[in-house]
Amino acid sequence: MTKFKIYNATELWQRETSLPSVPTFSQSLDNLLGNDGVQLGCITEILGLPGSGKTQLCLQLCASVQIPQQLGGLDAEALYIDTNTNFTLSRFREILSASIRRCQKLLDVPLEITEDDALKKLHYVNAFGLENYCALMYQLPSFIANHPNIRLIAIDSIAFPFKDGISTKQRTGLLFRQMAELQRIAVQNRIAVVLSNEMSTRVGLAGGAGGAAGVVGALGDAWAHRCNVRLLLSAQHDEQRLALLLKSNTAPTAVASFQITTEGIRDVE
Repeated sequence: MTKFKIYNATELWQRETSLPSVPTFSQSLDNLLGNDGVQLGCITEILGLPGSGKTQLCLQLCASVQIPQQLGGLDAEALYIDTNTNFTLSRFREILSASIRRCQKLLDVPLEITEDDALKKLHYVNAFGLENYCALMYQLPSFIANHPNIRLIAIDSIAFPFKDGISTKQRTGLLFRQMAELQRIAVQNRIAVVLSNEMSTRVGLAGGAGGAAGVVGALGDAWAHRCNVRLLLSAQHDEQRLALLLKSNTAPTAVASFQITTEGIRDVE
């Protein structure tokens, strides 16, 4: 007979809020998320129009996950799954170098990691096209088992592989099966899963025939309910961005501002 572990509500809350987080390097953004950053064991969706900062935030998190334990960091590795040729190694090196320098300033002793060592802690894979993406997702559990120090998986973007050549019914089935697997990986392996998602236009949001169109996250409403956290980014003037927390299990809906600089994600000065 199968034995089940039964938790009370207090135990569930302690489990949900006790896991560490990956910082964004913006205190206002970390406070918005409510867990000092992107929490392990959760799936976080980052929404936004092109140029809003989705990829930049993914790159920053891939660098931030390497913060040394002396500074309260995870000293861990990341997996970046690129489905839309968004990844730029030169840009990641900029962000990574700036993150290392910032950590160095906070320590009285030199960091034991070099930039070359830090680069080896980012695992990159291009998954262009639906067939390659699905093949990768099938192999993902095995890859994670062979790399136990991975604490962040960034998929940029989750919608792009499903744009062409697949029916809505097939897309929904694939997405929900893959989402269930990502949730299992996140919880069992204490990994933060970050998914960037695009925006699409939906007609009739205002109701009635020929109702007004609105911009919403791609993949539909049912998909939105599967993510633990949903964060909507929007570009303001210059480098400044706004982040709206649409959904969270631990924090209220709120707005925060941050900026994207040559050194990565930072607070607005």
